Amino acid sequence: MFSRVRPRTRTAAIVAVAVIAPLLAGCSLLEGPTPETPKRATPAAPEVAPEFVPGGSAEENLPYFTEVLRTYTKGDGPVQGAPIVAAVVDAGFDPALMQVSFDQTKTNLAADNIFVSVRVDATCLIGQVVADDRSFVAVTEPAIGPNGDICLIGNTAPIAG
Repeated sequence: MFSRVRPRTRTAAIVAVAVIAPLLAGCSLLEGPTPETPKRATPAAPEVAPEFVPGGSAEENLPYFTEVLRTYTKGDGPVQGAPIVAAVVDAGFDPALMQVSFDQTKTNLAADNIFVSVRVDATCLIGQVVADDRSFVAVTEPAIGPNGDICLIGNTAPIAG
């Protein structure tokens, strides 16, 4: 009788190890260093305050756009689309030429960052403000789309004009 129990017990133990071993090995794949987000270099403050260039190119207005975002991120306003858009509009940019990303994801989580753009002819001023540390970046990029009039890809939040 014992000789029959032992092979079954041994077989059960082997099956258990065969099932558990890959699971435990999978756990070791999850171990290791956690990736860290590199610190973003904040653009240096200009010695002379840049000015808005009405009718100017995106390149001409990039220093001013950058300063508008710098000023906003140094304040305590929420990192949300509407107040960032308001700051850019108050600085003289046309809201009809702007796009902004949504404040929440499709799963109703707060957005990690907000993108705002202003189209200047065939070029875009694009800014990103990160919610976590209020860092920002501002760049110029060519407009895209079939008509060359889109700065941010995908659905964007409505902007009150």
